[in-house]
Amino acid sequence: IAATLAVHFEVGRETKRAVQYHGQAAQVALQRSALHEAMTHLEKGLALLATLPDTPERAQQELSLQLTLGAASLAVKGLGAVEVGHAFARARELNRQFEDSPQNFPILIGLCVFYLSRAELQTSFTLAQQCLRLAEQTADPGLLVAAHQSMGTNLETLGALSPARDHY
Repeated sequence: IAATLAVHFEVGRETKRAVQYHGQAAQVALQRSALHEAMTHLEKGLALLATLPDTPERAQQELSLQLTLGAASLAVKGLGAVEVGHAFARARELNRQFEDSPQNFPILIGLCVFYLSRAELQTSFTLAQQCLRLAEQTADPGLLVAAHQSMGTNLETLGALSPARDHY
């Protein structure tokens, strides 16, 4: 239903609502593991969103769509695909407008994976350190596990096996 509504609002030039329903259609597609369909909705939503005035609300919507697009692109195009880096980098740029954003961790971990897969090891390691600091500040067990895993992987790749083992 969301996909149909997105098209109807798009044709009716109700851009805000079309973007909203493209986002919902993407979420439904992701739940069904229809990644290509989700990416199509996300890309359409982002294209429509670009036609709207630059407001904090628009930035928040774009942030959400970019983050979701980055995650979907990881699965479809691969860890080091340019589209992955672009989506997460844009999400990070947008996220700077919002203090203590809950999206900060998934953005950082997405960029960390992207740079690690492209063998940009120092950049990836710096991002892994930021992930760990953020996870420690929030004391969220799930984030701590992901951050330590990222640190371990980065340190192992850099040849620092003993510190990597400590994080694992």
